Amino acid sequence: MAILSQEQVSLLTDYDADSTYSTAYHTLYANIRFSWNDEQLGPHTILFATPAAYPGYAGAAANVAIAAAQSNTPTILIDASLHTPGLQQRFGVVTSGGLSNLLAEEKLNAQTLALCLSETFVPNLRLLCAGTATVPSQEISRLLATRLPVVLAGLRQYLAESSSEQSLIIFNSAPVLASINTAQISSIVDQTFLLISSGRTSRTQAKRAQEQLERAHAKLTGIVMLDV
Repeated sequence: MAILSQEQVSLLTDYDADSTYSTAYHTLYANIRFSWNDEQLGPHTILFATPAAYPGYAGAAANVAIAAAQSNTPTILIDASLHTPGLQQRFGVVTSGGLSNLLAEEKLNAQTLALCLSETFVPNLRLLCAGTATVPSQEISRLLATRLPVVLAGLRQYLAESSSEQSLIIFNSAPVLASINTAQISSIVDQTFLLISSGRTSRTQAKRAQEQLERAHAKLTGIVMLDV
């Protein structure tokens, strides 16, 4: 378990590198990095999931992505919260495409994939926004089941071809109890971390979220306590 204090809604880059806030996220990333299987081929994939919504929950995924990039790990941060995206505004990027656009593509090619990845103000960090394609709620689960593995394979290849370093793909998603989509994502990533918000997440919510992820055969690696 890791415990992160202060306002998790703030980006890591807003703080001095020696601050307690910065140190907490770099320590969390280091612990995650130690748990990787270095013999695994290709980029490592992780999901940060929270039982229920609360303001700024996407900040944890964003800050771990920044910590990874600042540690010279080529990183792609994916906003898979398609109905309540927040990372595009947080990073101030302008894009005409994102995850929903890639999911809607019948034939995905490297050029389309590259066009949807946005450079950020953090070296080594690219953002795949939620996207601009309108996807009906009843279609999202089907597309995640059939198309997300294809998108993820494309992203793995993109990172493998663009860098010889071990790389990382991070998913930010909708709350576990609000959507089955998060459990679907958890089933195809290498590790899932459950975010628990002190004073906001109840024991019942945490237990139900854990059970839902386990039913999806998620590799639930740890719990991150956000002390707000």
